[in-house]
Amino acid sequence: MNEQQSSTESTGLMDKVRQGATSQLSTQKNKATDSIGIVAEAVRQASQQLRTQQHDAIANYIDQAANQLERFSASVRDKDVGELVRDAQQFARRRPAVFIGSAFAIGLLGARFLKSSRDRKYERDGRNSYARRSTGYSTGYGTPSTATSRSTGPGSAAYGSER
Repeated sequence: MNEQQSSTESTGLMDKVRQGATSQLSTQKNKATDSIGIVAEAVRQASQQLRTQQHDAIANYIDQAANQLERFSASVRDKDVGELVRDAQQFARRRPAVFIGSAFAIGLLGARFLKSSRDRKYERDGRNSYARRSTGYSTGYGTPSTATSRSTGPGSAAYGSER
């Protein structure tokens, strides 16, 4: 009886984890589709500016790109997380090289985005732990450390005066 209770508890725990992950993925999916919608709107604004500058041919291509973004956003928004996972699995089976290349590119873009947003946050807060000045190592509180700001190597003025 104890084994059956343990099995039931672990199944319940797995269901909770699965529901939490699905909820989190659904939230991220909604944020992503909202972001795509914002990008599509920005692209449309760019095409309007091109039209005012008499570049209608280019504006038409940009409008088509905005339409594609909106269609993609709507199709992702209308699917649940399970459908998106199944679609990704089917695509990976049909075109593994494209899938792996796309995953790699998305990973690079994501890493670059995270790095740039982190750098901006620390620069804004004044808590960047790496000095951007040539005076030495930063203590992490916005002022360089005096212990490392002085050069004592051969060729520096401090080196010659210590002899």
